[in-house]
Amino acid sequence: MDIYLVGGAVRDALLAQERHETSHVDRDWVVVGATPEDMLRQGFLPVGKDFPVFLHPQTREEYALARTERKTAR
Repeated sequence: MDIYLVGGAVRDALLAQERHETSHVDRDWVVVGATPEDMLRQGFLPVGKDFPVFLHPQTREEYALARTERKTAR
């Protein structure tokens, strides 16, 4: 299982580095190589309705399982 920091926290860190600033960090994570059952066994709480998203039991940060985006042509 691999876990990566994603989203606004990465953007904010890059922008803060350019401006030499820091800001409040709302961290989101993506998990590669795990199943929903793996997350539940580790104590994560399911919160996603349409996608497999879980809350960390201590930090309450969101962990989403990696997925492939599929678009249909219209």
